[in-house]
Amino acid sequence: MTKLIDKNMIAGLLLAAGESKRFRPENKLLYKIDGVSVIEHLLKAFLQSKIDNITIVVGYQKIEVINQTKKLVDSSNIPINFVENQEFRKGGMSSSIIKGMQTVNNTEAVLITPADIPFIPTNVINALIDHFNGNKPKIIIPTCDQRKGHPILISSVLYPEVLAISEELRGLKEITTKFEDQIEYLPTDTKGIIRDIDTKEDLRKFS
Repeated sequence: MTKLIDKNMIAGLLLAAGESKRFRPENKLLYKIDGVSVIEHLLKAFLQSKIDNITIVVGYQKIEVINQTKKLVDSSNIPINFVENQEFRKGGMSSSIIKGMQTVNNTEAVLITPADIPFIPTNVINALIDHFNGNKPKIIIPTCDQRKGHPILISSVLYPEVLAISEELRGLKEITTKFEDQIEYLPTDTKGIIRDIDTKEDLRKFS
């Protein structure tokens, strides 16, 4: 069920609709690291942060992903919405972003991340929110070792631009390229913001 979100709030948008093609036969979001699934690691970090609302976009194995997060959702004091992207196979991540943005488009800002980056820490999420509240930039991107990471914070002034992205023009990269001179970077020493999981080989990063 989708709930309306107050316009003065900051939302989290977790993209969990992908097929995990390079991780087959398993869904990487359901894979457990230290007994906790990838999607749960990320969701926990957001739930412990200053975020006001969370939307999770599901598609591939949607029931399994929703069930995996059920305990966290049931015990959460933060509203969590699930929205389905039925176009996840042909629309790519851009279609999931657009689907999720239709739920959070009444907020002041949104933090967007793929759900396969399990160790984004709560303190980075809070730092992005604090920086936005103090400065109101259009885009904030955390960095580590001079590499851009996630989540990306986008102000509501750019929501119309985000809703118009396409996979052909590389999705959010279209926005960050177009507004490159208006991005504020938040340096961190946290490698978790740049470490995603695409293959089982990537899991060695966390061993």
